[in-house]
Amino acid sequence: MERTHIPRPLSKLGAIVADWFICHSVRSHFQAVYVKEDTTPDPTRGAIVFANHHYWWDGFLCYMLGRRWGQPLNLWMEEWRWFPPFWALGALPYPPNNTMIRAKTVRQTVRLLRHPPRVLFLFPEGVIHAGEGLLPFGRSLYWLARQVPDVQLLPLSIVISNTLHQYPRAFLHLASPFNANGRAPEEWLADACDHIAKQTQRLREEAECCYSPEKATQAGFNLIVKGKPSVNERWWARIMP
Repeated sequence: MERTHIPRPLSKLGAIVADWFICHSVRSHFQAVYVKEDTTPDPTRGAIVFANHHYWWDGFLCYMLGRRWGQPLNLWMEEWRWFPPFWALGALPYPPNNTMIRAKTVRQTVRLLRHPPRVLFLFPEGVIHAGEGLLPFGRSLYWLARQVPDVQLLPLSIVISNTLHQYPRAFLHLASPFNANGRAPEEWLADACDHIAKQTQRLREEAECCYSPEKATQAGFNLIVKGKPSVNERWWARIMP
């Protein structure tokens, strides 16, 4: 059941196990994870990192980025109860058919954002989906920005590329803060969605050109996870002195 009390010692142990599980999963599945950061969250303010939601791995990748910043995984999850690794690390329940729990999570999120440093990872489209386009953003992003006026709004694009390597590579781009003050909610959200859509398309094009670590570095990306090399790379490493 959502919101079941978890004893503190068990919670700490769960967080250690979950951290190992997520890091191991990412290293085992990806050849590498790269990030380009035009900025980083201001430790004196709360931040909402809002991203596209095209991949099953999005939550894992957000965790690796938050881990880089020393931040817990503050993330809304519809299927919270089925993913213990995430609730042990700070994910919040957001079940689709329980308005009371959703309301509690929203109130808790506002409290967290008002007491920095806290970062919320949010997928405004609401659901994971296939295709390169974005679904319309829900109102949560706008509502939270109005409840916490000094919160940072940081656009994050996530692209997973399968070119040239046995295992895919993940590319993340955290752009400069988004600002659309003075606009009506619908226009504000449409602007935020269009901002992420264009940013993600640019990242997709960049990822296709970054076919080697050297190319990724030249394009301004930093390696945050060194994953599993292709079988030919492993064989070559063994036969070379």
